Amino acid sequence: MTKTAKRTRSVICTIVSFVMSLSITLTVLCATLSLTALNPTFAVRTAMRSEYSEHLSAELKEEFVSFGNACNVDAAFFDSIFTDVITPDSIDRDTEAVLREFYAGEVQEKRDTAALEDALFTRLQAYAVEKGFTLSDEVNENLRGISSELCDVYNAYVSVFSMSVFKTVSRLLARYRPFGWYAAAAGAVLFAVSAVILRLYFQKKKNYLRYFIYAFSAATLMLLTAPLIALIADIGGSISISNASLYDFATGMMNGVLGSIAASAAVPALLTVLLSLVRHNAVKNNR
Repeated sequence: MTKTAKRTRSVICTIVSFVMSLSITLTVLCATLSLTALNPTFAVRTAMRSEYSEHLSAELKEEFVSFGNACNVDAAFFDSIFTDVITPDSIDRDTEAVLREFYAGEVQEKRDTAALEDALFTRLQAYAVEKGFTLSDEVNENLRGISSELCDVYNAYVSVFSMSVFKTVSRLLARYRPFGWYAAAAGAVLFAVSAVILRLYFQKKKNYLRYFIYAFSAATLMLLTAPLIALIADIGGSISISNASLYDFATGMMNGVLGSIAASAAVPALLTVLLSLVRHNAVKNNR
């Protein structure tokens, strides 16, 4: 083979190797996103691991106390409510349902809070009797109204992803979520085509494996660099959200996804090491 032909082959193989690195990056990145940001289970686990429910419980209690003051209900009354009726565990259960509906594109504007309303109504009746009120029809009607209003407040906080602003996002997410896996599959096909091209250009293993190593090492750098920079710069912490609960969830999701992408770089990195060992053996045996 002439020098010009060798040089041409080297340029073509370098380009193919670069395309292969992009295909590896695309495959691993899309698969990681499909398992994290596009996965309702990941979102639910993020909410459970963070202090989302604890912060939301505190925010709800503040709203309930404020509403109770307007209705002549002592703040101390709500201590037992947020110990026995509305707990972080119950908020976690409702949050999981809301998130799964959001990812499925089945956003509900209002959740069924009949059980919560009955529990609040019963507690308010006991409170009214304790304060010396007779449970007349008028008093019961007022207490039922207070219970209903408190449930509306609960709905507004717990069903935050059911707000109208999220409806379009929810429908788009449900429709296009599978495309993450389609893109990963397309990247895998492109990788296979690139691998065949490189293999056809060389007879000896030591020659074509060199370009495989270039591709996998480049993919490792691409998958690792940007997420690490974002994590070190604390991009997630710079999000401006007034609610502590939503802030915890949003930063948890962002940092979790970035951390997962950075961790996914271990796949091409490990393959780079393995291919280097195989090539080292091939060079030793001139194969």
